[in-house]
Amino acid sequence: MKGGASNKVKDVETLSNEVVTMRKELEDVKEVLKGLIQVIMSREEGLDEDEYN
Repeated sequence: MKGGASNKVKDVETLSNEVVTMRKELEDVKEVLKGLIQVIMSREEGLDEDEYN
């Protein structure tokens, strides 16, 4: 019975580590998206009327 409990603890620790890793990756993705949005917005603001034609 103790072996099963030990395996469950290891599974929970593994899942916890995976969640931490996923959160870090998600934060990285959010930073990339913020940068892309800033680039897109800056390009749109810098367009002249001639560029629309």
